[in-house]
This record gives sequence, structure tokens and C-alpha cells, in this order.
Amino acid sequence: MSIPSSAVRRTQSQRSESTRGALIASARALFARHGYHATPAELVVQEAAVTSGALYHHFADKRELFRAVFEAVERDLAARVLSAALTGLDPWARLENGVAEYLRACSDPEVRAIVLVDGPSVLGWEEWRAADAAHHLRPLAAALAGAMRTGLIQRRPALPLARVLIGALAAAGLAAGEEGEAAADSAFWLLGRLRED
Repeated sequence: MSIPSSAVRRTQSQRSESTRGALIASARALFARHGYHATPAELVVQEAAVTSGALYHHFADKRELFRAVFEAVERDLAARVLSAALTGLDPWARLENGVAEYLRACSDPEVRAIVLVDGPSVLGWEEWRAADAAHHLRPLAAALAGAMRTGLIQRRPALPLARVLIGALAAAGLAAGEEGEAAADSAFWLLGRLRED
């Protein structure tokens, strides 16, 4: 009895996805530990237990692999922030909870190294900014708009305000490693200035 060709194709597809996943997982751990520039592609391949041919079959180069890792970390970060935000009982609490979780996450070596330190230098400022915004801009703008609708924040265009806050939060997240609680306190002070009295 022969195996249907669709079953073979599905198995090959699954193997391919498994190899790609192994490369991303290996690179993610190594980039978080050593940084992008100090991690040779050969080490990623070795840790993933695949061939260098497999790496270049799935990714054009190490930078493209980094982009995939960056996207995975950003997706996880966005889900983590959203999950925390949803525990808030009103729009302001949701906004504060999301910001607090984002700042907590920035102290994780993985987020710090991949998103905040290597992201802008490897991807370039414009690509990094666009990718970061793709995960965080619209949810933050929606949270701000919700707070505006309930009168907690003065009405103004939510999207530009969200862009400014994302920049401030990224800077605070990066500074948190050097300035500790003072950076988070400053971010919350800034956020508090938006409140209507």
C-alpha cells in the first residue's frame, strides 16, 4: 500500500516548519544572551541541530533570521501587554496595566537585547519603528481613545499621541536597565500628566 502524496507533502511541510522553528528558537536564545553581532550564524545552526544549508534555505541571511526572531519577540510582548491591560476595570486602569507590563517586560534580557538594543541597529531606525508600531501603536491608540471617551484624558488625536508615548516608553524601557525604578517612575509621571483633573 502506498502513502498518498498529500501525506508526504504534509510531512515535508511539517519538517520544514519544524526546522524553521528550531532556527528561530535557537537564534532567539542566543541573540538574547550574546546579542546579534556576537552570535555567529554557525552557532545558531549548531544549537538548532540543523545544517547551514537549512539556515539559508529558510532565511536569506542572518539579518533575515533576526527579523523573524524580532517579530516573534514583539508578538509575545504585545500579547503579554494586552493580557495585562485587559485586567483593568476601566480604560485608565487598562492603560496603566499595559504600560506597567511593557516596562516590566523591558527588563527581560530577551526583550531588552532583541527589541530595544539590537532591533534599531540591525533593522535600521525606520524598519524598527514601523515593526514596533505594527505591534503596539493601534492597541495603545485604542486604549487612549477609550480613556478620552470616558473623559479621563483630554480629547486629541489618539494616533499621534500613541506614537509619542511609544517612543517615550521604549526610551524608559531601555533606561530601566541603567536607572532602575527611576525610569519607570518617570514614565508613569508622564502618563499621569495626560489625566484630566
